[in-house]
Amino acid sequence: MHDIVQKDQFDRLPERYRQRAREIAFRVGEIDRLTARCKPAAIRDAAIRLCGQLRPQPGIEITDFAEEFRQACADLPEWAISEATNDYLGGKVENHTGQYMPTCAEFARHARSIVAPFLGERAGLRREAEKLFERAEDERRRAEIAVERARPGHREWVRNLARSITAGAPQIGSKPHHAADPEMQERIDALKVNREPPPSKLDQTSIVRGARR
Repeated sequence: MHDIVQKDQFDRLPERYRQRAREIAFRVGEIDRLTARCKPAAIRDAAIRLCGQLRPQPGIEITDFAEEFRQACADLPEWAISEATNDYLGGKVENHTGQYMPTCAEFARHARSIVAPFLGERAGLRREAEKLFERAEDERRRAEIAVERARPGHREWVRNLARSITAGAPQIGSKPHHAADPEMQERIDALKVNREPPPSKLDQTSIVRGARR
């Protein structure tokens, strides 16, 4: 759990957040133990069970298969390898005929699909832990801001700060957007095109024609 909740970070958490952090740490520890790498003996036992019940793939040497199988399953937990073996021998794997040995990649892919929900849960707990610390940090900042705002003279200090920042800056006027020179305004007005309003087409509508009948 040290990569999700550092000890110094945990000590800075408010007490109401620490219980959930402990629960996250405990569950992550369980998942880490559950997904720990197996021992080579577990891989060997699974290969022997498969070879004893299924036909070998055509053109595949058993020694080559054993080495590739070991490499493909090296990072998997023992229980996942056992479950995947049971699924293949029990005919529970989709698109597997139940006659030939699965390839090393097929077997490892199926075994990883068994472990995937636990890894997904661990990733979700990581995100929750990060949000937990973010909320705690936001609360700390809001508390500091509240204390600062309650300090006597704070509003006056803010006003003086704003005046010092805006001192010498050009002022934004409220004048309308038109030429200040009357002659320039006349030239602008002369360029405007006066258009007659479009003729009404109400007389052409069925409602108006029906009302006149």
